[in-house]
Amino acid sequence: MKKYDKFLPRLGQLYFIMIMMLLPNYVVANEYSPAKLTAAAEAWLNEELSQLSNNEFIPKLSPLDERIGNKTCTAPLDFSLSQPISQRQNTILIQCLTDDNWKLYLSVRIDQVVQAVILKQNIASGTQITADMLALETRERRFVRGSLITEPSQIVGAKTKRTLSMGQMLTLQDVCLVCKDDVVTISISNKGLNVSATGIAQQDGSLGDSIEIINRQSKRTIRAEVTGVNSVSIKF
Repeated sequence: MKKYDKFLPRLGQLYFIMIMMLLPNYVVANEYSPAKLTAAAEAWLNEELSQLSNNEFIPKLSPLDERIGNKTCTAPLDFSLSQPISQRQNTILIQCLTDDNWKLYLSVRIDQVVQAVILKQNIASGTQITADMLALETRERRFVRGSLITEPSQIVGAKTKRTLSMGQMLTLQDVCLVCKDDVVTISISNKGLNVSATGIAQQDGSLGDSIEIINRQSKRTIRAEVTGVNSVSIKF
């Protein structure tokens, strides 16, 4: 009889599996500890954030309290955010939508970070910006008010509108790409024909602004769109 002893546990397992297969409504419930639920919520949120290619987000979750004990669910867990994903302070709702029917709330902070141009030194108002004054760093977006500058080449040659501090993130509101009385290049486009001229700016202007320019050749005052440092364009 001893030679069959090692087969009896296996036979018992097979009988159990066969019985379970014959039960029509038998579903295996998955068990989750608070740590596993926190990890699952974090994995879901990271997947959601990875689909937002225009920015980088860093989530920081507050782990679920171990005292809530383990939870079971016979279906895949459901996750959702209580607020838009751009909100810094948020909550992840974890739900079991089967007969178990439970909900948990997990606090999360979502920091948005961006590549930003920062100053390497203090700069006085009216200073012309050079490349050696600038650096590119990763910073939290919430500290910026205005249209962020993301490439140093966008503002090299521009002038500051105000006194700026070392380490400060720069925005288009801090500089004038075209300043009043600057000599500017006017690009003129008409049905595929491109010509250029020079003019004198009558106003300060940032990227996309429409400002008045006096054409140096014709002496006429025209309006043109600021496209870069000391550059404007007109389209017919």
